[in-house]
Amino acid sequence: MNYQYNNNPGRMNKRVTFLNPPGTISNGWPSKDWTKHVTVWAELKTAKGYKLFSSDATQWQGKCVIGIRYRKDIHEKMRVKIANKTYEMDSPPVNDDGNNQWLTIFLKEVM
Repeated sequence: MNYQYNNNPGRMNKRVTFLNPPGTISNGWPSKDWTKHVTVWAELKTAKGYKLFSSDATQWQGKCVIGIRYRKDIHEKMRVKIANKTYEMDSPPVNDDGNNQWLTIFLKEVM
């Protein structure tokens, strides 16, 4: 998600909400449910065309990739809510090129 590599901040047109896992301290008490952490603008990428057919299509069902501006408070135990669908992170967020400018996050849908 770097402008230098054809990633444009103008494509960040989706609102995504990051959710803290149960047990996170909120207002001095551990929470029992998933609680809202932050809502940010993101670019949503889904597998299309040859990428879908060259990969194992059954593994790509319910998966997507988002790109956001760099934040150090995002971690792999969080969930992401996009348009009334909830996703969990497939792997830790990737800091593109180590420049602290963009994060790429691989998601899979929670069923």
